Amino acid sequence: MISRNKKKILIIKHGALGDFILSFGPFAAIKKQHLRDHLVLLTTKTFIDFARESNYFDEIIVDNRSSIWNLKATYKLGKLLRKQNFSRIYDLQTSDRTNFYHNFFRMKNYTEWSGTALGCSHPDRNSNKNKIHTIERHKQQLAIIGIKNIKMSDLSWVKTGKDFKIEKPYILICPGASSHRPRKRWPEKCYAEIAKKFLRKDIKPVIVGKLQDAEIANFICMNATGSINLVNQTTIQDLCCLAKESNLAIGNDTGPMHIFAMNGCHSLVLFSKDSDPIKCAPRSTNKRKLVKIIQEKDLRKLSIERVINSLLNDFGYDL
Repeated sequence: MISRNKKKILIIKHGALGDFILSFGPFAAIKKQHLRDHLVLLTTKTFIDFARESNYFDEIIVDNRSSIWNLKATYKLGKLLRKQNFSRIYDLQTSDRTNFYHNFFRMKNYTEWSGTALGCSHPDRNSNKNKIHTIERHKQQLAIIGIKNIKMSDLSWVKTGKDFKIEKPYILICPGASSHRPRKRWPEKCYAEIAKKFLRKDIKPVIVGKLQDAEIANFICMNATGSINLVNQTTIQDLCCLAKESNLAIGNDTGPMHIFAMNGCHSLVLFSKDSDPIKCAPRSTNKRKLVKIIQEKDLRKLSIERVINSLLNDFGYDL
């Protein structure tokens, strides 16, 4: 039973993994602003366990993100959210979908809404919001509603993770990317060459990713014997723990690279022109840890030499 003196506050955040990780700074700031209130997170099933372990939220509601035109599912979600009697809603997703969700609350005049929905009480009308990094965008949005002391996402609370018994030193390699965006993938043969060079230095490459990356990981491990394949074996918590003990992470513009950088791991991130690092590059919470970006219009054309030069000049690895 929730105390009558407690207000119910909703935070909406779906997003891809990297975008979700970048939101933990705002989550912490909102939590601090509402220490005596009941905080509810609306998110996807993927992030439930990680969000619950953070202890930032008193309750988590799963959004299956059914089609808006699925009237039965949309009505059911709207009814569920309206019944909660939220006094304030922070829409950190600010997508067309979540802007539509504002319609669920139009008849509840007491519900404050921070976001970009038409007619909301605290709109983010900054014309540059789509040209700046997600972290800065969150800061600008929340400043409008009175939350101004927003720090970088701190994931130091993550304690649990599997013990993969990996011998140090090791590096993390994240070779996956969206299958429908081939320009965002550096070829697996290039990752295999890099892995072999680290193996010659007695530094073990550890390959991580989703099930869809299994073929790529198998190729790398087959051509760089001694590499460890952890594809489809890691939780978000596992990735955090692996990053804290790793010498370096190399990967495409994918969610795990945000996790590695946020956990203080030196990171080399490969961007194609499909993404803008100004708006979404991983950032580190540790000033002594470097996050280096290499950008090429099409990663299939990025030379191994350019990556090797960065590993030498930026990170000190003479491969």
